[in-house]
Amino acid sequence: MSGVGKTTIMPDLKSLLSGNFEIHDFDEGAVPTGADHSWRINRTLEWITLGNKKSTEGITVVVCGIVNPDEIESLNKNFPDLEVRTILLDGDVKVIERRLRNRNQNKKVKDDLERVVGSAEAFIENNSRFLPVLREIYKKYGYPIIDTTYIDPKSVAERVVELMK
Repeated sequence: MSGVGKTTIMPDLKSLLSGNFEIHDFDEGAVPTGADHSWRINRTLEWITLGNKKSTEGITVVVCGIVNPDEIESLNKNFPDLEVRTILLDGDVKVIERRLRNRNQNKKVKDDLERVVGSAEAFIENNSRFLPVLREIYKKYGYPIIDTTYIDPKSVAERVVELMK
């Protein structure tokens, strides 16, 4: 979900996972105006395809972004030999809302968000409504969940690395 610290932990992941790892932001290369479910599914498939290609070279691709395990399970059927793991960075909804509102005080950040999704406030509200739903989907699959509410970014990254072993 947005505001849980995915982008914030990337520098720590890069330092902790040197060598045969590539760390990427799901949205790198820019998110198009009006990005929708179809764009996100296609982007997820692109990352899985890259992960499959890189795995043949002995490289693990780590992507920090929002994914739905139901979609991962469906898309990964095309790559039966590829192990795709997903970890939910979670947090208290009110803390996440505050983080997002603080982030959106930067005009450039807010304008970019609104270019993609429309209303920044509606985005924050939708993010808050979907977080408990996504949490339940992760629980259904038994995927790990890290509550980032009161944990510093380096500790979150260390937990992610530990879960990847």
